[in-house]
Amino acid sequence: MNSYIYEVIEHDAKFPAKIFITSIEKSSYHWHFDYELVLILKGSVYLNIWPETCIVSEGNIVLVNSKAVHGLRKTNQENICLFIQLKKELFEYWQNKNQSFRFYLNSVTDDVKMKVPYSKFVRTAALIGLECSGKNIYALYRMQALIYTLIADLFEYAQYDIRQYAENSIITEESDILLKIIEFIEENLYEENITEALCHHIGMSEKTLYRFLKMHTNMTVKVIAMSIKLEKAQYLLTTTKKTIDVIAQESGFGSDSSFYRIFRKEIGVTPKEYRKYGIKVDNNKRVQGYLHYNKSEALKLLKSFTK
Repeated sequence: MNSYIYEVIEHDAKFPAKIFITSIEKSSYHWHFDYELVLILKGSVYLNIWPETCIVSEGNIVLVNSKAVHGLRKTNQENICLFIQLKKELFEYWQNKNQSFRFYLNSVTDDVKMKVPYSKFVRTAALIGLECSGKNIYALYRMQALIYTLIADLFEYAQYDIRQYAENSIITEESDILLKIIEFIEENLYEENITEALCHHIGMSEKTLYRFLKMHTNMTVKVIAMSIKLEKAQYLLTTTKKTIDVIAQESGFGSDSSFYRIFRKEIGVTPKEYRKYGIKVDNNKRVQGYLHYNKSEALKLLKSFTK
């Protein structure tokens, strides 16, 4: 699997979590090994944790489990979100590392009841968000204490499933159909009959595949493939000095003319204009789709959730 679907989360060597606040435009379907806690500080976003989609609004909190395929996009409201990405190793039980945990924490759907009000987790998350900007040693220790409090509360108050693996086995999740589909499309962008090849690869008929994708992503194979091609092109345009024609080929477009035409239609500018005026992005901005937000407003919102 390549980096267009797997998000690499870089952690500080001295700290087991990545904490940040941002406004979300959209993100592609992606996955990572970290557990990710999302607290909406303002507005709302669509959150898809395959195969379910829900609208997460101000004050809602959701935990995305390790390796879960998910994506976000904005609604018609402005949003500010707090993200707490926790290393999977934090959830390894030191007496038995051949286990994995799947937690149920979603204040929107509330399918599995918590043993305490969700406000307990909201308050802890908000306190972590407030401490993450601190540079002093006491802020670092306080934030570490809050992180471990959060994890302890998950084990004590949230419902969760345990998966036990045989000793010395490699821990893997069951095959996820959607993950397989996206991975195959990414790796076969040059395939002329990609739908036919995909159906053969996953053992589905074209009608079944169409219904599956429309139900869970509201996209067709063609639309998913085009989205991946455009994301790859945008990344190459902003991070390399490769010529436009080379980028067109490496992104899976058949010709320079179709590349220019489709890119301008979907992105709103030509590839050359995007390269000249587009914002430089890092390796994960293709996945994330972050926007600027009002930092002082975010600080006030965080404080309001700690009361």
